Amino acid sequence: MLSSNFPSLSNDIVLFNYVITNTGLSYNTKTGKFNAPKSGTYVFFVTAVSSYNNTLSFNIVYNGTSKVRTYSDDSAPYQTGTNLVVLVLDKGDSVWVSRGHDKIFTTFENIPLTTFSGFLL
Repeated sequence: MLSSNFPSLSNDIVLFNYVITNTGLSYNTKTGKFNAPKSGTYVFFVTAVSSYNNTLSFNIVYNGTSKVRTYSDDSAPYQTGTNLVVLVLDKGDSVWVSRGHDKIFTTFENIPLTTFSGFLL
């Protein structure tokens, strides 16, 4: 989850700096990448909340290829974009979130609203 309205980016990779559960330590907070600990079918999803009247989009990226995108436009305050993808990964494959538009994200009362999650089916 993002715990800041202006998160760190590394080559447009969003670095989610607040981790609730990271079984196996497969998500690296320094690189922003999830590295598959074993081959299998994984589910990933992202929810992005834009700041007041701003456009925002994120991509879920698999080994360098964007697979799905969130989008929220600037037609109203605090729009939410969300998406989910099911991927068959080999051990060592990487999945991350990249920024599509804007750098503005939001939290509410120090509770993150923009999140990235994944799990093995």
